[in-house]
Amino acid sequence: MTKTELVDLVKLVFSMYNQQLLKIDEKDIHRAWYAMLEDCTYEEAYEAFMDLAVAEVFMPKPGQLRRAIIDARTKLPPHLDGYSAWGIFVTLQRDANFGTQTNIPKPEALQKTLERLGESAYSMHTNGDREVFLKVYGTVVDELQQRKYKILKKDGHEQAI
Repeated sequence: MTKTELVDLVKLVFSMYNQQLLKIDEKDIHRAWYAMLEDCTYEEAYEAFMDLAVAEVFMPKPGQLRRAIIDARTKLPPHLDGYSAWGIFVTLQRDANFGTQTNIPKPEALQKTLERLGESAYSMHTNGDREVFLKVYGTVVDELQQRKYKILKKDGHEQAI
C-alpha cells in the first residue's frame, strides 16, 4: 500500500466511525497505521475494513485490520478454543487406548501441543492435566498467531516492530 492510499484509508476509517483526526496527531497516526499495513494492498484493507465496519461498534485498530486482512487472504479457519482441543485430544486418546482407528483431523495447534507435552500427553486425564494442556495449547496458539500475522518487509523477510 502506498502512503497516499494509507492516508485515504485512515480518513475513511475515522470518518466512518465519526472520529476526529487532529492535525497534530496525523503524522503519528499515519506512521503507526503504515507500520501495520504497508505490506497489504489498499483493496485488501478496504474490503477488510468494510467488513469490520458492519460488525464492530468501535473503530478498529490497525492491528485488528491487519488480522482481518490476513484472515481474508489465507481463508484459514480460526484455531479451536482450548476446551474443544482438549475434547478432541481425549477422544483420540480413548480411541487409541481401545485400539480403534479414528480419522478425526488433528489441527496444527493440537499437534504442536502434543509434541510439546511429549510422552506425558498419553497419560493425561485429570482436571490438573487438563489445565496443563490448556496452558500449553494457549501458548502454542499465541505463537501460531504471531507467525501468521507477522509483518513482512518489502523484500519478503520478517520485520520486528
